Amino acid sequence: MGLRHLVVVAPPSFDMERARWMAGGAKDLLENTRFVSTVAEAVADCTLAFGCTTRARRWTWPVVEPPELAKNTLDAKGPVAILFGKEDTGLDNDSLGRCQKLLRIPTDGEPSLNLSQAVLLVCNAILNEARFRGWDCEEPPRQGRRSGGVTKGVKTPFKPSPLATLDSQTTVAKEALELLFKTSYMRGRNEEQLLVQLTNMLQRLDPTEIDLKILRGMFRKVNWSIDNGNSDDE
Repeated sequence: MGLRHLVVVAPPSFDMERARWMAGGAKDLLENTRFVSTVAEAVADCTLAFGCTTRARRWTWPVVEPPELAKNTLDAKGPVAILFGKEDTGLDNDSLGRCQKLLRIPTDGEPSLNLSQAVLLVCNAILNEARFRGWDCEEPPRQGRRSGGVTKGVKTPFKPSPLATLDSQTTVAKEALELLFKTSYMRGRNEEQLLVQLTNMLQRLDPTEIDLKILRGMFRKVNWSIDNGNSDDE
């Protein structure tokens, strides 16, 4: 899901070989796992910490669900910790005391989830929010590449195409008119009025520069086909 920093606090037992066997394509994540003795050490360099719990507490913490946690995480100015407790007892009050917010995953009925399922749901929420903000996922796993997983490295953030300027939209509307004049569509129609209508329609659609580039490519191809008798030679 794109998360790279796993910290394990005082595990009562940990078999690295068994973990590697179960890890699928995440061996690099295991190899970089940090083992610490206390929760305090785990969150020492973080600016925000969430504690995952299903139980009501005596103190009043702000409670968020996974989508809000994802937004808070990506808005944070520094490292963020998400704490998951033991599967049977969860997080103790001392651990929760180091958190600024609680995380609860809504369910219909039984509130307790398997630990791995809870982690997956939270990590997926963060990934989805990152993708919504333009994060470009790394290359998909290659078939048969079970041991190494996907290639890791410095990611290049996806940059969405900027919204088209009004000048660009007007240019495309004029090019559409030029094309329509080669057909019978313009008979009896007011050129100035149609130009305004086309421009207003483009503005309502909020097109990007890439959108307009695609439209102009279509116009050029149709123009060429009209001028050359719909030949497929080019």
